[in-house]
Amino acid sequence: MSVMGISLDTLRPEPCVEGYSTPGGYSCKAVHPIALAKVMSIAKMMKSEFNDKDYSLSGIGGVETGGDAAEFILLGANTVQVCTGVMMHGYGLVKKLCEELKDFMKKHNFKSIEDFRGVSLQYFTTHTDLVRRQQEAIRERKAIKKGLQSDKEWTGDGFVKETESM
Repeated sequence: MSVMGISLDTLRPEPCVEGYSTPGGYSCKAVHPIALAKVMSIAKMMKSEFNDKDYSLSGIGGVETGGDAAEFILLGANTVQVCTGVMMHGYGLVKKLCEELKDFMKKHNFKSIEDFRGVSLQYFTTHTDLVRRQQEAIRERKAIKKGLQSDKEWTGDGFVKETESM
C-alpha cells in the first residue's frame, strides 16, 4: 500500500476522487523504473525462448508522457497501458501521449512501432561486463593522450587547452 503524494495546491492526497483518497497500490512514477526493468527482463526472456515471434508484451507503470510509452516500446513492449496517469490528468492525457509518441517517432525517423520495438535491449549487460568495458575505455583513452598526463604538469597557462588535454 502506498500514498502517491499530496497536492501542494489543494492539500489533498493524490489521486483524488471527489476530494478524498485512500492508500492504494504502488503506482505511477514511483513504479516506473521497476516496471521498465521487469519489461526488459521479460522481453529478453521471450526473445530467447520464442525468438521474438508470436508474443505480446504490454508495458504499464508510470505512463504519463509519450516518452514514458516510448521507453516501454524500446524495451520490447508491443502495447502500453495507462491507468493512474488518466486518473490524475483525465482522458485528455491519451491524446497528448499519442502526439508526444508521434513526435518521438518523427525525431528518430521511425515509421511504425515495430521500427523501434526492443531496440534498447541490446545495450543491457552485466555489472561485471560494465566494469570491464569501462576499464578498457580508460586504457584506450590513456594510450592516445597527447596532453598533460597529471595535475602536476599543469601550469595554468592556456587554462582551457591544458584542462582539455588532461
